[in-house]
Amino acid sequence: MCENVVKVEELAALLISFPTEMPPGNEEECAAYLKDYFHDLDIEKCEIEMHRFAEKRANLIVRIGPLGRAGLLFSGHIDVVPAGDPNMWDTPAFEPRIREGRLYGRGAADMKGGVAALVKAIETFKDKELKRGIIFIATAGEEKDFDGLKALIRDGKLRDGDALYGVIGEPTELRVVRAHKGGAIFKITSRGRSAHSSRPDLGINAIENAAHFIVELIGLREKLGELQDPDLGSSVLSTTIIEGGIKENVIPESCQMIVDCRMIPAHSSEYIRSRLEELASRLREKLPTLHLTITEIFSYDPLNTPRDHPFVKLCEEITGQASETAPYGTEGPLYQKLDIPTVILGPGNVKQAHIPNEYVEIKQLHQAQSIYEELIRRICL
Repeated sequence: MCENVVKVEELAALLISFPTEMPPGNEEECAAYLKDYFHDLDIEKCEIEMHRFAEKRANLIVRIGPLGRAGLLFSGHIDVVPAGDPNMWDTPAFEPRIREGRLYGRGAADMKGGVAALVKAIETFKDKELKRGIIFIATAGEEKDFDGLKALIRDGKLRDGDALYGVIGEPTELRVVRAHKGGAIFKITSRGRSAHSSRPDLGINAIENAAHFIVELIGLREKLGELQDPDLGSSVLSTTIIEGGIKENVIPESCQMIVDCRMIPAHSSEYIRSRLEELASRLREKLPTLHLTITEIFSYDPLNTPRDHPFVKLCEEITGQASETAPYGTEGPLYQKLDIPTVILGPGNVKQAHIPNEYVEIKQLHQAQSIYEELIRRICL
């Protein structure tokens, strides 16, 4: 490895071969492989730390270059979503294949291809004297509440101002994404009273009450749409899961719904929750049997690096493309809170994420590596 013989697509394939499905995670072996990879590079002024925060779960943080001279932060997650039904895959999800200029396997686009390109860009400069430092972070649990990065920050492994700028190598087809919506997931439980289905008058149907609430949610979505962010449009919410009932001839006493909300910066998760509570309260005036419990499961902030920020402009210059916004969420806002202006920029198409036969174009892996190398030249040399 120290002779730079592993190509970016070969490193990406090696990373794909680790089945880091979330759940359960099992990222530790993949993080350990990357730790050994950096050790083998024998980089001077290099600190490598495995951050184990749960059984078989770990992040990797690598600091290169002069201490106290902030530079670039490169970040990517090493967990992947479950591969799903193996019959939907042409070849096994964790046995990567290269064919017709593409690398196939779970995580090829989201986002072990991007991780490999970040590592190979750093490797290019392993014998160079850096004027500003590089921090590389491979995170666990991005697909589950960002729990790996949150643990890393909680344990003081990353602090305010540790880097001038941040890049997350999520799939953007090498376009610069400077902003995305925040998000929140709410679990809403409807409580009723069971009865025999032949006597519904003796019970309270939790599913039917939930249905009334879901219809009202459509009106709330329309109301949220009245406020438009110039970059990100409007906040949106959707009912994505509903579960309830125990038997076909029993009036259901309980029903659970999941409501997914994507928010513009003007709307916090607390604001959305207050609107949900307000909606339930209004509906209860017309439907006295309605009893709902609203619980926030998870939320994250928007990313909003300004369009005219110098780092955005630099990335636009290097890629030759104008910056964009995205509808999905990333770990970027957690770095933003640490006063590290961050963009999303990586190989692959987000349409390939989370589907069978996921792939990334090998040409884009090489292009991504070149872009990251140019960022290192401009900022750290």
